[in-house]
Amino acid sequence: MIRLLATSDWHLGNVFKGFDRQAEHAHFLAWLLEVVERERPDALLVAGDVFDNSNPSAAAQKLYFDFLERVTGVVCPGLPVVIIAGNHDSAARLEAPRRMLGRQGVQVRGLVRRLSDGSPDFSDLLIPVVGRADDERAWVMAVPYLRDGDFNRGLDYGEGTVGFIRSLVAFANQARRPGEALILLAHLYATGAEIAEEPSERLIVGGSEMVNMGALADAVTMAIVGHIHKRQRIGGSERMRYPGSALPMSFGERGYRHGADLWTLREGRLDEPPRFIPYQPLRPLLSLSAEPLPLDAVQAKIAALPDRADESGADYPYLEVKVLLDAPDPTLGKRLSEALESKAVLLCRAVPYYQMMGEVGDEALESMEDLLEKDPLDVIRVSYRNRHHCEMRDELVALARQAIEAARKEEEQPL
Repeated sequence: MIRLLATSDWHLGNVFKGFDRQAEHAHFLAWLLEVVERERPDALLVAGDVFDNSNPSAAAQKLYFDFLERVTGVVCPGLPVVIIAGNHDSAARLEAPRRMLGRQGVQVRGLVRRLSDGSPDFSDLLIPVVGRADDERAWVMAVPYLRDGDFNRGLDYGEGTVGFIRSLVAFANQARRPGEALILLAHLYATGAEIAEEPSERLIVGGSEMVNMGALADAVTMAIVGHIHKRQRIGGSERMRYPGSALPMSFGERGYRHGADLWTLREGRLDEPPRFIPYQPLRPLLSLSAEPLPLDAVQAKIAALPDRADESGADYPYLEVKVLLDAPDPTLGKRLSEALESKAVLLCRAVPYYQMMGEVGDEALESMEDLLEKDPLDVIRVSYRNRHHCEMRDELVALARQAIEAARKEEEQPL
């Protein structure tokens, strides 16, 4: 029997709407240590986006290295850990301490290494995992976030990724014995994956990096995939899953469940879906209302919020406020901040909505030719309506006309 604890998308070093999340990430990693100590898995798998950006702060890196030292040296001595790079990580930076971490049983894969003939070194991405109870063995295919140069030229991203993984599977099948499980650990955007209305995963516009995981379903025993922050099955399969992010990364992720998945393999097969171990983030996300409310109604709801009990505010929720206005109000942020000053919340997002001042019958622009034929002032009016849901005031129209005229005169000047 082999038991695998899977997580992804820690995003250490993330700053949420201007608020540092060091304490939140420390809280998550402390919880994860407790889970490892209680469950005693045979390996811990981390499916990418360890850090939130390619140049993480010293504090974020300290959290990471302190966690690895404790989990492999104190909490569960000798625990194998497999970590891959995600699209937010610097692959080279993540791999820099690879040799040192390897001595602790931590296997980090950020880059696809090459053989002398230029082909991928698949042996470097294939990592054995052994069950402590009965020495059952499985193989982890540790596939970091792939770049276009990692697979054959002439293929789109999805085709290239599927082809790369299938080639890795073929290599792994030569190494593994019958009855040994093959586990895909990857970081990618699976076709059909559910994302938030306000996605924070840095997805490529148009879905050009989508990967058809159904094409790999018959090739692997199970798949643990990072990148999408919502915990979910991939293509409806219980054997292929996103564990989800450690913390919510946008208000669009407010209802997401966070935690870790515990997988159990017996004789190379999955007997049941993974067991979800839930985690409650230190700071929850709170919306004052689901729909925008007039300012007086917003102020009434603010008055009903609990008052601050102490100045530390370590577990105060992040607050989102949606306000319905008749016209843009430049003082809105200041007024809301003053109203919330004594409340046990952290205001990090105030979203203004505006009453429609009439029907908008403008046709959408469909091409550059359409755009060039439009009156620039009409284009500005439409853009303003789309953004603020109300008509431009007369003084703004006058300023727009001045700007258009100045641009025309500048264009007419000889070179």
